[in-house]
Amino acid sequence: MLGLAAVAGAASLTAQALPENVVKAEMIRRFPDFVEWPAASLGPKDDIVLCFSPSHPFGTALDGLGKGPAVRGRAVQVRELKRGDGTAGCHVLYVAPADQALLARARQLPLLTVGDQADFCHAGGIINFRVVDGRVRFEIQVGQAVKVGLKLDSQFVRLATAVFRIPQ
Repeated sequence: MLGLAAVAGAASLTAQALPENVVKAEMIRRFPDFVEWPAASLGPKDDIVLCFSPSHPFGTALDGLGKGPAVRGRAVQVRELKRGDGTAGCHVLYVAPADQALLARARQLPLLTVGDQADFCHAGGIINFRVVDGRVRFEIQVGQAVKVGLKLDSQFVRLATAVFRIPQ
């Protein structure tokens, strides 16, 4: 599967090769290739919407993310949330450390939540970035994904540095 190799390749880029946030943004762009959403939250003709919480650190790394290849035949949209915005229409939600209240609301919804802070997966997030030996890696909370109705590709789960199966 080309997409899986691309995520593995992006994960193995060193911080010297590309800025860390560029690697993370590209990984977020590719994560939907390995997720199935419930039909009620992602219709057959819907675009995949990547949402980023107000305090996200990506800056210009988000430029062009929506112009890449289709994800499972769907276009990709990028939305930067403002304070007070809800997550309606989002399929992937990056939650910055300063925006943890957003995670508290989102963890009950069929959203692929992504973060990069200690205990993100234990707080109800699904994918958490970690930098290990200069490489961007990720851990997955499979129990939370199941709880909100998301199905994760098993080969994708095997790429994670840690897999949690604790139901939230």
